[in-house]
Amino acid sequence: MGDEEVIRRRLMIDGDGTGDARVMMMFMKSFIKWCSTDDSPQECQNQFDRLLTQLASIEHSSLKWKAIVSMNQEEIKHYELLRDETSRSVEDAYVAIGIAKQELEEARQVRRNRLEYDALARLIKEHPPRSDTANKLAHLTQHLHSLKSKRDQLEEKLSLRRKQLHVLVTALHQLQQTLLYDNSPSQDEEPTLVDEIIDLTKPPATIDLTSTGAAMDTS
Repeated sequence: MGDEEVIRRRLMIDGDGTGDARVMMMFMKSFIKWCSTDDSPQECQNQFDRLLTQLASIEHSSLKWKAIVSMNQEEIKHYELLRDETSRSVEDAYVAIGIAKQELEEARQVRRNRLEYDALARLIKEHPPRSDTANKLAHLTQHLHSLKSKRDQLEEKLSLRRKQLHVLVTALHQLQQTLLYDNSPSQDEEPTLVDEIIDLTKPPATIDLTSTGAAMDTS
């Protein structure tokens, strides 16, 4: 017999810690002592009455625990029935939720179709005739061609201004080098340029080309 089995039986006998096991051990010791005693008949009778009292207490405790065990078993059966009933209710609820979700999705689809139909009907009513649309399209096409022509003219003008600016910046840079070379203390030493080198391949972002072009036109 393992330790766990011994402990389990001891707990079953002892109950909730009221000392039932100790009472049984004391009864066994008293019974063995009564069997081997040489006392007088009166003393033996007194010990026998005490043994009967202890035995009645033990029997009462045993009956009590049997009733408790029976009640626990009945409660276990009752809880198992409740568990099965709850499981069935949960499964039924899952099925009902699935059906409700499907019906809800179908209702949403019907509502979306109805809204799309209403929107399409309003669009058809508000749509202008084909002749008006063709006239508007021709007008917009003509306006688009006009804008493209203006864009091309502006791009050509911008390209010209960039070239003019490039020539001007190059001339200024050469003039600056000449002045630095003339003002250097020694003709043998190379002049040092401290200004930042300008990238002439890109248009300068801070220069107003329109005002620069206007100034060049007036000059």
